[in-house]
Amino acid sequence: MLRQLQIRADDLAESLLICALEMRRSRTLEKKLDAYRDFSMAVNRIDALRRDVEEFLQGDAKEPIMADLDRKVASVMRSPAYRTAEWFDRYCRVYWYVGQASMLVTQC
Repeated sequence: MLRQLQIRADDLAESLLICALEMRRSRTLEKKLDAYRDFSMAVNRIDALRRDVEEFLQGDAKEPIMADLDRKVASVMRSPAYRTAEWFDRYCRVYWYVGQASMLVTQC
């Protein structure tokens, strides 16, 4: 069971890195917001993993598994790319401008 938890943690760490890279390197706001939403889903999956680790492991054995993920999440959340995507997602309602609607407007 410990091996399965470690595999899940490794997969989530890879997902976090991919989301961070996509937020930073994407050329369109739509792609950046998609990466932001994928990142939030990965954080939710990390919370589920944390509950499973706490249920299975007792004491200090759970710290090494979750400490690396927590550092990566904090690092991504401090990045300018994340903060920009967060601002657009929370405070600026530009959904009419981003995505399919913008393609229809440019075609007219």
